[in-house]
Amino acid sequence: MDFIKNLIRILLVPIVFPISTYWGSYTLNKKVKKNKKEQDPNLHPFDERFKYLRKKAKSILKQAGIKLEVVGIENLPKGGAWIVSNHTSNLDGIYVAAGIGGKIQTIPVAKDSLKNNFMFKGYFSGVDAMFLDRRSPRQNLSLLNAAAQYAKQKNRGIVIFPEGTRSLTTELLPFKNGLFKFPQKYFLPIVTLTILGSLQAKRFYLLKTRKVTIIIDKVIKPIEHSKLPTDILGKKIKDSMQKHINEYEGSLSEKELKLLKKLKARAKIFNDKKEIKLKKELER
Repeated sequence: MDFIKNLIRILLVPIVFPISTYWGSYTLNKKVKKNKKEQDPNLHPFDERFKYLRKKAKSILKQAGIKLEVVGIENLPKGGAWIVSNHTSNLDGIYVAAGIGGKIQTIPVAKDSLKNNFMFKGYFSGVDAMFLDRRSPRQNLSLLNAAAQYAKQKNRGIVIFPEGTRSLTTELLPFKNGLFKFPQKYFLPIVTLTILGSLQAKRFYLLKTRKVTIIIDKVIKPIEHSKLPTDILGKKIKDSMQKHINEYEGSLSEKELKLLKKLKARAKIFNDKKEIKLKKELER
């Protein structure tokens, strides 16, 4: 039965997945535009838009044949939080919204090029996402201050990737430790997420369901981190993520590990090209 379901999914995914994903983006963007046009933010309030986004996030994962497991949901705090995660896939934001959005509404901080992304821009505008411009450090400073204040005032979770970009190989990249100054300044708890299995999950055309796991660490309370140097705080968080990654890879069968190594090797070639492209963009 599972085989038949996945076969039907694979046959339909080239048509259904992009149409469904785009329609969700279009619908959310339309709600935001209508609010602005009518000058009435309560016309389609944030709660309504976030609920719709989470519903679409779950639908996208189902269409892609991905089963999401969340470990440690009880560790999420009440109120605002600074949520940090490793970053391997374009679907990481979808995983986070679908996985923890029932307990805390999540606001992504993303690169500004995604603001006009044809397929996903509505998902960002629909939940008041904030966009970083790699060429404007001063502007980013103001934005991150605003993000931390927003989290505290609205009791929402700011989702940020301290690696600064996707690591397509799943190997953790150096952290932008300056990002931890903002939860320290505004006395926000820090939540560490580790997303596992996202590299294998990119293989949409497998005749089986793929599993992605989000592990949520115990919250780092403001009293525990506010006076720590950001490099030490960043190392603590990175070490925790690395521990989960190591344990996950250690639990794989020989066949699964061999496949993962193969996928990593392919991703490294693509990642090297990506880094060269990024370097050229920054030099402009």
